Formats: sequence, structure tokens, C-alpha cells
Amino acid sequence: MKTLTRQLLFGSALTTVFLVFFLFFNWKESTCELLIATPYFIVIYFLIFNLGQPEVNQHIREYLHLGNEKVLIFPVFLLFLLFSYLIIHGETPFEGSAGLFAFLLLFPVLMFLSFKKTKIVWSDFVILLLFLIPATIVSYKGNTSLPYKGNGFSSIYKITLILSAAYAFGVVRRIQDIGFYPIFNLKFLGIAVFSWLSFLGFVFIIGLVYDFIVPNPFESFSVGGIPSAVKELIRVFIGTALFEELFFRGLIQNMLAKKIGQQGNWQKYWFVGLGIFLILSLITGYALNKELFWFPSLICILLFAAAYFIEKKQVSNYGIYTAMAITSIFFGLVHYHAGSIIFVGLASVAGWAYGFTYLKTKNVFYAALVHTLVNTCEFLFVLDGLK
Repeated sequence: MKTLTRQLLFGSALTTVFLVFFLFFNWKESTCELLIATPYFIVIYFLIFNLGQPEVNQHIREYLHLGNEKVLIFPVFLLFLLFSYLIIHGETPFEGSAGLFAFLLLFPVLMFLSFKKTKIVWSDFVILLLFLIPATIVSYKGNTSLPYKGNGFSSIYKITLILSAAYAFGVVRRIQDIGFYPIFNLKFLGIAVFSWLSFLGFVFIIGLVYDFIVPNPFESFSVGGIPSAVKELIRVFIGTALFEELFFRGLIQNMLAKKIGQQGNWQKYWFVGLGIFLILSLITGYALNKELFWFPSLICILLFAAAYFIEKKQVSNYGIYTAMAITSIFFGLVHYHAGSIIFVGLASVAGWAYGFTYLKTKNVFYAALVHTLVNTCEFLFVLDGLK
């Protein structure tokens, strides 16, 4: 009970800190809008910082065990938060593709409730993709950011996806080691900084070759810009990094590593993974830049080679680096939308840094921290120029 109380207090303290930042950055909003947005902010950020806490998670599982129908309480509550926020602002949440969102949100919970499994099975990945892909293309007519049409850290819609995934896979499906909870650990922080600096070193070398290094990266720095920088860090952390790291590292990499470990044959996954993603990398490279088509493929080979040599030296936990290589290349290829072949390759390398951080900490918040630091380093490299 003491551990549970300590975790809840820590989550509450973080919620309070973020609330202070929220009010500071939005004090120019109308009083009416802040009175509406603040309670929503407190609830959803309290859930972000507490839902995945080990003791909180365990207590929720024990409560749900008393009746299967209770698993629907949380996703219905999330729908209430999202829909009520839109309705208060005069929008309808049931127009177009948005009308299907309620079914998408309930889908993974109902599937896990109907087909209970103990080991990781391929249907877990199918359920994840059938939930994630349609949900991310749902479009609401109104604006779900906090405050409404304001300049907040993220939207209720995106946070709803984060919380529903953490709940469905972590609580209902009971997948271990998702790591969706904040914790202060100096060792973990050191691992995150090491991963970030390692990535910067790699990009610096590539940058010298392809000439996209900023000569005077701190030239535009000013003390007056610090508040804006802090706001951008929080926005990237909540709105982008935490979302992507939960799905790519906490779920895909985590489940794939467990699946490979269950079958005890990492070589098969390594060869199949290399074959599939090498072909996809070649296709992606050719589509983006015929002169540099080989760059994503080179990154693919390098990451899979690293995974192979590490796996050969492992004495236990076979498959975790193979899963990391597969997830990293997958992560890089989905950045095809950036329109840059160098960007796709570097995103794969960044994915390895995020995956390594998650692997060593078993915590997506630290992986998200590295992700945030990487995303906010454009002042060092002309990343826009790569597109």
C-alpha cells in the first residue's frame, strides 16, 4: 500500500508541474476556456502519469477480475472525456470517420476479453495494427487540443489513443514490460543521455559527408526564447515522442522480442526480417532518390549486422536485438512521408537509439525523452534541408 501511495503521489506531483506549465503558457486564453480546459487537463495527465504505474496497474487488474464487463468502464470514460469536450465547444463527434472511433477504441479491449492468451501470439500484432492504423487517420471536424483551438501540448484525441492502448495491452491483455510510467532514476537518465549523444555523433559524421551541418548552431539562441523552447520540449514529448515510443517500443519491439524468445530461434526472424526490410528499404530509397537509393538499405544492413553480432554473444534473452533491428527499420520506413531519403535512414538509426534506451530501462518515458531530444536538435542540423 505504501508503494501504491508513493506512486500516486509522484504521478500527482508531475500532473501539478505540467498544470503549472499549461496555465503559464495559456494565460492569454479567455477565463471561460481555461475553466473548461483545466479539469480535462488534470484528469488526462493524471491518467498518463499513473495508469501504467506497476502497483496502480495491479490494483486495476484485481478490480477487473471481479467482473469481465468492468473492462469497458475505462474506454467508455475516455470516450466521455473526448466527446464531452467537443460537444461543450459546439462540435459533434459523430460526423464522418469520427463516428467510427467509439468502435475502434473498444475493439482491442473486446478482442482481448474474448480471446484470452498468456503467451504473445501473432493476433496481438494484428489487433494492434487494426486499432492503430484506422484510429490515427480518424479526423474530427472540431479541434481537440487543450485549450480548444489553442496552443497546448497535445490533443485529447491523441492522449485518448495513448491511454486506451496502455490500458488494453497493459491491463486487459497483461503484457509485461510496456514501461508506461514515469520514474526518476539517475542510471536510466544516463542511458538516455548516452543514447542521444551517440545518435548525434553518428548524424554529425553523416552530416559532414552530405553537408547539412549548421556552421553556428547557437547563433540564434537567446534567453528570451527559453520559455518557447521549454514549451516545444513538452509538446514534442507528449504529442509525438510518448505516443510513438509507446507503440513502437513498449508494444511492437517488446512483443516481438517476447515472441522470438518464446520460439527460441532468433536466426529465423533475423534472416526473414533482413530479407523483408532490405527489399522495402530498396523500394523506399528508389522512390525517394534514385541517386541515393542505397542509403536506407545501408542503414538496414548495418543495424541488422549489429543485431547479429550482439545476438551471437548473448547467453540468454535471445531475440531482443533482432526485435530492436526490425522495429528500428520499420520506424524509419514509416517516415517516408518526410520526403527525404537521408531522413528515413537517420530515423532508423534514431529508432535504434530509442530501442536501446527502452531495452536498458524497460521504460517508454525514457525512450520518449531521447526521442524528444533528437526531435528538438534541428538547430544543429539542417534537417528541413534534407527533405
